[in-house]
Amino acid sequence: MCGCTRAAVTRWASGSRLPSPKWLKVIERKTKGQVVLRYNSYMSEGERVRLALRKQGLTLSAAAKKIRIHRNTLTRFIQGQSDTPSNIVERIYKIVGESWDK
Repeated sequence: MCGCTRAAVTRWASGSRLPSPKWLKVIERKTKGQVVLRYNSYMSEGERVRLALRKQGLTLSAAAKKIRIHRNTLTRFIQGQSDTPSNIVERIYKIVGESWDK
C-alpha cells in the first residue's frame, strides 16, 4: 500500500503503536488523503496528544520547547504519571490544536 510492512499497518490499525511522522506523510501522499488516522474513543488523553504531536511532526523535545516546559513534564502528562497544572495543560492543547474541557 504505502511501502511499509503489513505488520506495521496491523499495529497502527489495532492502536498498539502509532506511525512515525515520516510514515504519516508517506501514507498521506500515497493514498492521496483517502486514509485518515482518527482518534479512537478508547485512546487516553495522553495518547491523543502524542498522536497530534506526531501528525504535526513534532518530537517531545520540540513540543516541550514550544510550550516552554521541560520534556519530562510533557512525558509525565502523556503517560498520565502526574497531575499537571491546568495552565500547562491549556498550553499543551493549544500547541496540538485541540480544545480542552476543564
